[in-house]
Amino acid sequence: MSAFLAAGPNLGRGGIGAWLAGLSPAGKAGVLAIEVVVMLVVWQLVVGVFGWINPVFLPPPTAIAQGFVELVAGGTLWPNMLISAQAWLIGFAIAAVIAIPVGLLMGSSLPMDRVVGPIAWTIYATPTIAYQPLAKAWFGFGIGPVIFLVAVSALFPILLNVAAGMRTTNASIIRAGKVYGASRTQLYRSVYLPSTVPFLFAGLRQAVVLATIGMVVAELAGSASGMGALIIKAANTYQTDQAFAAIAIVVAWSVGMTQVVTLVERWAAPWTRKGRR
Repeated sequence: MSAFLAAGPNLGRGGIGAWLAGLSPAGKAGVLAIEVVVMLVVWQLVVGVFGWINPVFLPPPTAIAQGFVELVAGGTLWPNMLISAQAWLIGFAIAAVIAIPVGLLMGSSLPMDRVVGPIAWTIYATPTIAYQPLAKAWFGFGIGPVIFLVAVSALFPILLNVAAGMRTTNASIIRAGKVYGASRTQLYRSVYLPSTVPFLFAGLRQAVVLATIGMVVAELAGSASGMGALIIKAANTYQTDQAFAAIAIVVAWSVGMTQVVTLVERWAAPWTRKGRR
């Protein structure tokens, strides 16, 4: 925060966008913190103080915090969180294990792309909720349908991004490698894979969000446990403060896992971040 205050809003000719881009990580965190605080204050005033919106439909932040306390005190939060986290992690891992090698094959083989590509895009274009009844029929009740929908939701963003990364590898670098006698394995290791890494992590970030949506969709419709089930139970009994508290936890999970992917990218492939400062 001190770095943010020291930087000051020196807009110059680049405008506020250039100023924001030039901030240090601490400065950007400071801007985000100010935005969140302002939003919460306005929200509290509109709903909790002036009463312009019925708090039954949109509870103020203080009521949501109280709802969170009630969920913790009632002992319902942690078991449902653990079930959702387990389903999410298993489904996401399954998606990554399948999507990465298939995406590499699609990107490097035109026949493979022509066979798998249309199927992948068709399934990806179908709303996740359409698979929910099928998942229940195939896997029954419990954690199985949730894992399935998480895996389906996360699979195709990873697969299609990896395939796109393989196809967009710089042809000049490939030709140079062949001129210097690089084998196909060496080209994969030294050219294709480094070029594909930014696309892989972009796909992983997209998959985090879509996997969370798939998890909640699966738990909202027919699941007796998990964060989605907790949200629907609270909403059905007009305990909207608890429902919003559960939603906030799901959002925090999605944002947190996205940041985990970003941190892994910075550690494993720091060259991918140089152009985004």
